[in-house]
Amino acid sequence: MTYSIRDNMGETLDEPDETRIREILAELSNADEEHPDVSLKHESGWALSVFPDKFVRWENAEPDQPKPVDAMLSSWEDIVGLLLMTARGEIKEVTSALSGPSGRPSPTPC
Repeated sequence: MTYSIRDNMGETLDEPDETRIREILAELSNADEEHPDVSLKHESGWALSVFPDKFVRWENAEPDQPKPVDAMLSSWEDIVGLLLMTARGEIKEVTSALSGPSGRPSPTPC
């Protein structure tokens, strides 16, 4: 399974490892209005976008897909975990973690 990540300056990197994903997240401290987020997209079409305030959006832009799920997460470690799950193609697990009451991490729905 393949995935790519778009950094907050719009550069796309194919299949970065966990260390590089963490570095890209750290770059969010320099985010501005033009470049507010980073996004990891799996080949299935599902993507997790991350903003500097730990707001995340889980969505699939393909036709006839569920509505996006928005949440505020409490830690960067939770966000890294969700990004790695997305990279591995664990779509149901990410969806459950962000929308189910028993899921981890425990987000605050927006």
